Amino acid sequence: MTYRFRSACTTLRRDPAHLRVRDRAVLRILNRAEAATAAQLAVLAYHNRRLAQARLRQLWQMGYIERSTLPPAGPRGGAPFAYRLSSACLHRLGYRRTPWRGPGYLAHTLDGVEAVCSLIAASDPEIEPLVQLWLPESIVADALPTGPVPDAVVVLAGGGGSGVVCLEIDESTQHVAPIRAKLRAYRRVIGGRPGWHALFVVPSSTRGAWLRRVARGCDLGGLSLFVVTADALHRDGAAAELASAAGPARTVILQALLSDARARRSVT
Repeated sequence: MTYRFRSACTTLRRDPAHLRVRDRAVLRILNRAEAATAAQLAVLAYHNRRLAQARLRQLWQMGYIERSTLPPAGPRGGAPFAYRLSSACLHRLGYRRTPWRGPGYLAHTLDGVEAVCSLIAASDPEIEPLVQLWLPESIVADALPTGPVPDAVVVLAGGGGSGVVCLEIDESTQHVAPIRAKLRAYRRVIGGRPGWHALFVVPSSTRGAWLRRVARGCDLGGLSLFVVTADALHRDGAAAELASAAGPARTVILQALLSDARARRSVT
C-alpha cells in the first residue's frame, strides 16, 4: 500500500512558543520516532484518546504535522491516521527528515512505536513507571555507538531491579544470513553485559519458532536473547511470556528480566 502524507497548509499558523506543553512534546516525539498514530500518542503524551485526536487535528490544521490514512483497524473501526512532522515544521524547528525507505518502512516504524507503547501502558506512570528511557532508532547510536542498530532501546525498572532491552521489530522479511549477522553483532556488543537483553518482536508464533531455529545455528554464548509475538506484548505488556532463543529452551516473563541490581531509574 502506498501512503501519502498531506498537510492542511504549507505554512505554520501559530508560533511554536505558543503551543501547549504536550503539543510541543508530541513534536519532539514525532521528530525522534518519525511517525505515530493518535492511539500511540495518547499513551506517550496525552493520556486520553479523544484529547489526542482533537489536539492532533489542531496541529494538522496549523500546519505542524502531516497525516496519512491507514487501513481500517477492524470491520467496524474507522480508518486511523499516521502522523509525522510537516516540512514547514521541520524547517521552523531545524529538524531533518529521515530519507524515506519504501512503503513498508511506515508499518515497521509504527510497529516499533506500538511495542514501546505496550510497555508504557503496562504500568502507572504516576506510581512506578516501568519504562525509564526510550531511544528510537534515530538516536539509538547514543546507547550502542559500535552497532548493531536496534529498532529501539528501552530502559526498564521494576520492584526487582532493572534492565535494558534492545527491541528488534521483525516483519518476516529478512532471511537467515542477515538475521545471523545481526545476532552475532548483538553477541559482540551486549553478550555477557549485565542487565542487557535483545528481544525480537515477531508477527506470529510460526515466525518466532523459525527465528529460534536460526539462532541455534549461531554461537551466542553469553547473549540474553528472547522472542515474543507482537500480540502477546500488546496484550500482556510486562507480563508477556518470552521464549529464549539462546542457550537452553525456556520461557520467562518479561518483568522477570529486570533482575539487575543497578539503579536505572530516571529522575524525570
